[in-house]
Amino acid sequence: MNSLSDKKKSLREEYRRRRDAFYSQLDAATRGLAFRRPPSPLAKLIEQSETIGLYSSIGSEAPTSRLSEYLIEAGKTLAFPAVIGESPLEFRKVDNIDLLETGFRDIAEPSSNCPAVVPDMIITPMVAFDRSMGRLGQGGGHYDRTFEKYPQATRIGFAWSVQETDIVPMEVHDVLLHMIVTECEIIQQVNVTP
Repeated sequence: MNSLSDKKKSLREEYRRRRDAFYSQLDAATRGLAFRRPPSPLAKLIEQSETIGLYSSIGSEAPTSRLSEYLIEAGKTLAFPAVIGESPLEFRKVDNIDLLETGFRDIAEPSSNCPAVVPDMIITPMVAFDRSMGRLGQGGGHYDRTFEKYPQATRIGFAWSVQETDIVPMEVHDVLLHMIVTECEIIQQVNVTP
């Protein structure tokens, strides 16, 4: 393991602890309201998108279940990722979140019966982020490979504010986000266009 990999591993451990501690202190009402409706800069990007790739949140990740309801009500094509080995994620259309089943690492994903689609926007979870739009994921590289496969898709990261770090160590394969949404702030690149 090189020093950059060691640093990323250490950051993941630290920021998972921070996220877990923060989440455990939130009451049920606050958890239910967080990330329920998109803030207006994100809502504008959603309006301009037809197919939204959304992750199934687990544990202390920024929740997405309420947002999925909003997207379905807004008439958007909602797609969730399925892990296919080391390949980029495959986004599959889901008309009802009840169609999700336990998949890779016990994360809910669509069944193979759901049709594959190409997302206009990808909303991704994070372990940590920085103000340069860097994202630290789980370490498997699934989302970075997916961002490369769909370069036209607007890349949105969801996280709790306590997941912000000064600098996310970046490697050649790491892809920057267009926007980061936390429970209290939006950070975005200037001139974000889908």
